[in-house]
Amino acid sequence: MPAEKLINKLILILQNELNMIRQYNSECEFLHKFVVAKNWMDLEKVLQKLRILADDLSRIDEEREMFVDILKNEMEIATESSFGLLLSRFPQNEQRQINDLKRDIRHSVMILQNRINGIGRYTESQTSALKEVMDILVPDQKGKIYNRSGAASSAGAKPMLFSRHF
Repeated sequence: MPAEKLINKLILILQNELNMIRQYNSECEFLHKFVVAKNWMDLEKVLQKLRILADDLSRIDEEREMFVDILKNEMEIATESSFGLLLSRFPQNEQRQINDLKRDIRHSVMILQNRINGIGRYTESQTSALKEVMDILVPDQKGKIYNRSGAASSAGAKPMLFSRHF
């Protein structure tokens, strides 16, 4: 495949990646709303969508890396060379387009990281508040956490599942 077509394919991959990140970000907005509303059924649906999107993002990331390697080979650039060196060999218009896409991807990822961190802080504060209330209500059980079978469990790990009956 000629380098020109590979460059255009890389641009399409980057556009798809940006769209998927934006979609993931949008679903995380719903995730936050459902966590705050304690809407566990809809939360589960959003989590399933996020799992699928995460898998899709992983695949497109691998595809992008593969195309970068193919382009490096096509343009006779060492595989370990930087993406910047490869980009410098592209026509100006494509360089600008790819740089714009990279900037938009970085920006979208930063927004996503902030949103996810915010959800994490919210759930940690809610968990902490609930633990304090439980420690006051049942002081002899203070600091103890139990698993599904009723056995004492470690409090070190962060919760990964939400109870629908909370």
